[in-house]
Amino acid sequence: MFTKLKFRSVIGYNFYSSTTKAAANSVFQLNSKITSHFKKRDVKSARKVFDEMPHKNVVTWNCMISGYIKNRMIGEAREAFDSMPAKNVVSWTAMLSGYAKNGQLEEARKLFDLIEKKNVACWNSMISGYVSCGEIDEARKLFDEMPLKNDVSWTTMIEAYFQQGFVNKAESLFNEASSESVFLCNAMLAGYAETGDVDELNDLFMKMDKHDVASWTCMMKGFIRVGELDKAQSFFDSMPDKDAIAWTVMINGYSDHGLIEIARQQFDKMPHRDFVAWNSMLTGYVRNGDIKNAFDIFTRMPHRNVVSWNLMLWGYIQQDNINSARKMFDEMPKRDETSWNTMISGYQTEEALVLFVRMLSDGLLRPDQGTLTAVISVCGVIAKKCWGQSMHVFVIKIGFANDSVVTSSLISMYSRCGFLNDADLVFETLKNRDTISWNALIVAKAHHSLSERAFDLFHRMIEKSECRPDHVTFLVLLTACTYSGRVSEGLKYFKLMEKYDLTPGPEHVASVVDLISRSGLLDEAFGLINRLPSDLVVNAYETLLHACSVHENYELSDLIKDKIAGLGACGVGMCVLQSNIYSARGMWKDAESIRAKLRRDKLMKEAGCSWIDINGSVSCFSCYDKSHVRTEDIYRELEGLFVLIEAWVGHASNDETSFVEGVKPSFL
Repeated sequence: MFTKLKFRSVIGYNFYSSTTKAAANSVFQLNSKITSHFKKRDVKSARKVFDEMPHKNVVTWNCMISGYIKNRMIGEAREAFDSMPAKNVVSWTAMLSGYAKNGQLEEARKLFDLIEKKNVACWNSMISGYVSCGEIDEARKLFDEMPLKNDVSWTTMIEAYFQQGFVNKAESLFNEASSESVFLCNAMLAGYAETGDVDELNDLFMKMDKHDVASWTCMMKGFIRVGELDKAQSFFDSMPDKDAIAWTVMINGYSDHGLIEIARQQFDKMPHRDFVAWNSMLTGYVRNGDIKNAFDIFTRMPHRNVVSWNLMLWGYIQQDNINSARKMFDEMPKRDETSWNTMISGYQTEEALVLFVRMLSDGLLRPDQGTLTAVISVCGVIAKKCWGQSMHVFVIKIGFANDSVVTSSLISMYSRCGFLNDADLVFETLKNRDTISWNALIVAKAHHSLSERAFDLFHRMIEKSECRPDHVTFLVLLTACTYSGRVSEGLKYFKLMEKYDLTPGPEHVASVVDLISRSGLLDEAFGLINRLPSDLVVNAYETLLHACSVHENYELSDLIKDKIAGLGACGVGMCVLQSNIYSARGMWKDAESIRAKLRRDKLMKEAGCSWIDINGSVSCFSCYDKSHVRTEDIYRELEGLFVLIEAWVGHASNDETSFVEGVKPSFL
């Protein structure tokens, strides 16, 4: 009897055990299925699997929360979170991170304060949220309150300081750390590499007790950034263990500096090439405009992934070869968001909107930040406010209303369409503004010649927000000063760049030269250029040469011509300008000599063009264009408009009348 009972117990136990294991395996498999559906952006299928599951564990619920968050469905994620029978640390951290990444810091903080037992991951998620939204002071305040910090906590704050340009604060925080682990030191190395501070980079590297592959790679990146490729190569050669990342850093370094042949030699030396290596070489050729060799690499690849196809797409679009790009797009075995975004941005016409609708109708991919930005940009370029408004509604619907990049593109779109009030409204309703958002509205004001409002916005930005101006901010301010004739203010803003540790680029220098030249101070502009490094002055010389043409200062134009020849930087625009100056001086042989050279080299200055929407039909035209079927009617109407303008300014001053005469085209 005892034996039979024991035997039945064993059978019962085995049955229970096997059933439990089967159920556990089933739950595990279904959880994986949910995650897979979410990765493919197939939210409906993920929800269907979840609803049909007879047994759910905490991992199941966490999969749903994480999946919704990755698809920017924050409301659905919170609904799942609130419905959970039991929550663990992963649940709280996932929801917290979701709010933070979505820019909803108030909701994130409320949730954070509800957590009774906060672990390091919760603290780090909240700090990371503040950092990603540019709230550095709030992040530091929370960091200081942490009862226990790990390396991730320290590196998050250090990286944030470097990203915002607060190098001293990053160094101070690093010195406060209780231990200087390799992980922590690498964060400092990466920061120095990004800022190009190779002296501090080298000093810290030498002080470190241990180095890993990331440490060596940071050294290479730092020297590559400042153009010291020999030193970068020396560190690469000294590495005890080289991984694929180290090889690709050197390949990218040479490619980025235009040394594509040396990059290819480095690539050929690689013992084992992975997808990243092949794609790095492909990127190098594409960036250097060598589409032929890019295609050669593409065809030789043993295996291609979607990145490889996307690079070729980008390459053709960079060459304005939209037909080859579309052919490549249609042949792709698999497309991701980048594929669609690249193709959409390549069109810059209504075809981009058609492609976007096709992407939505396919239903396989959900539009991301890049997609929305590209489509909204097209709406602005072709001045289709109605389509732009539809996109605005769509942006809100799919959860991108607080994305600074997308909202900035909305601001630009409304500005391009001439609706500044709508641009203001988008900006004012944005919860978390960053430098990109501020720049977008400052550009909008400047674009509409509202210089005073642009300046006011800038001062509001630096005085009432934590956002720091960047190179774009100052370029817009300088341009606004140029077109409003504010020389002293422009020079003040140019000088102010030093306060924010911003080094003026060629475009800033050219803008200042334009500002000074328009006031007739050509010699002062020439003196400014001569005090600057040679890598900053090419565009500035061209700007000044144009001013010499306007002010008929031919003596100075000859000096500039010699300077440009010494730099070996006479492009198409510069040649056309010099030819025009020679023509104005009656030096016809010299003018014809330059024109003949341009014809011989088959070089032509690209004409600018504009679009106009008439009854839903968009027409493109350029200066002196006579290709339209109703050219005579158009020019006759223009002549009538100028007669009206002259009549309108009849009561104005002579200066204003002169202005009208100045803008009146020669064909009238």
